[in-house]
Formats: sequence, structure tokens, C-alpha cells
Amino acid sequence: MVDKAYLKMIVDATKAGQPAYVGQVMGQPMLAHTPPLIEINGEVINPADPSQVLCRSTAAADDYLTAHAGDEAQDSAAKSTGNYAVLSGITLPPAKKRGSNGGAGAPTKYPFATMEVGHVFFSANSEHNKGDAVKALGSTVSAQNDKYAEPTGEMKTVTRAVRDPVTKKAKIGPDGKKETETVQLPVKKYNRKFTIRPVQKGYQSGSWTAPEDGALVARTI
Repeated sequence: MVDKAYLKMIVDATKAGQPAYVGQVMGQPMLAHTPPLIEINGEVINPADPSQVLCRSTAAADDYLTAHAGDEAQDSAAKSTGNYAVLSGITLPPAKKRGSNGGAGAPTKYPFATMEVGHVFFSANSEHNKGDAVKALGSTVSAQNDKYAEPTGEMKTVTRAVRDPVTKKAKIGPDGKKETETVQLPVKKYNRKFTIRPVQKGYQSGSWTAPEDGALVARTI
């Protein structure tokens, strides 16, 4: 299905002479449409997201948007779900190394169940007691990944830090280093996969700008 909000972003960028980028998930329906709604240049990669390539809209894109202007399912870039708007066409900022992903649970309901591949939602640091959305939502994202996973029947060997059962913090040995243990864990197949990244105020992707520091959570599978 063509994401009309993302297509409109490409059309607006093309008319303004600005570069627009698209990935396979969003781009394939636009390319498969008869006539094609976009043209791509596979030699020019999005510097912010290597999975996306340069694209521009065709004349058919304007006709398509006009013909589907009355559709209620995709008449805006944001689809309201509870307290959060599900966005599409948003690129996560580059990954950064962080510390432990402990933290409090989610203060409100998040739209994981309704998100499709490529959808993203933003959670501001100010929503969380400790002012860090990534730490606060880290365990929630992990739980959602496990929720939609299924065992493959295979096992893998993992060396991990030993954690205190009460505080959940890594135990420190007499030598001042973290204690570790080697365990066998089941290999899982993830039917849905969510990724969380920190984002700074002013970060721009597509037509969206981060209103303040926080985190973006994206469904990637």
C-alpha cells in the first residue's frame, strides 16, 4: 500500500528542488504502481540512513494524491493512537553507545500493537521521572520484542553480567570488575522488532522535527 503522507513529502521535496530519500518498504509500492509514482537513483545513498536512496516524484504522483485526497486512512503523516501519534517516513538518528537500559516502566500506553513496519513514535524525556526516555523505555521495548518472538528450538551460548535479583544492577566482584556468567539461552525468531534511539531537540527527518530531547521507537520488522 502506498503511504500517501510519505509520497506527499517526496512530492513537496521534488517541487522545492530538495533531496528526498526512500527505503525499500516505502518505495516498492510507489515504484510498482502503474504508472510509477517515483523515480530512484540507487547510486546516491542517504547519508543519515544507508538503507535509503535518492528519489523524486513523477507527474503521476500529483494525480495519485489528488485522486486519493478523500481517503481517511492515510490523510496525514500522523495516525493518532491513544496518547501518541504513529509516524511514518522518519529516520532514526545514528546509534550511540549508552549505559545500562534499566529504568522505570512506561507512564502511558504506547502504540506497539498498531505499529506497522516503518512506523515510529516519539517519547519526550520530560515525560519520564528521570528525564531519560531511552532508559525508561528500554525494558518496555525489549518486552515487546519478546512478546512477538517465538522459539526456534536452537540454543546459543551467552556470557553476561550477573545481576542482583533485587536491584537488577550488575554485581561487582572483589577485584572491582563486573561478575559474569555463561548461560545457554534459546534462539528466538522475532516476528516484530522494535528499536529505540535517543534523539535531540531539533533533529529533522522528512517533514518531522523533534520538539525536544527524547527517544524515537521504530518498528523495523
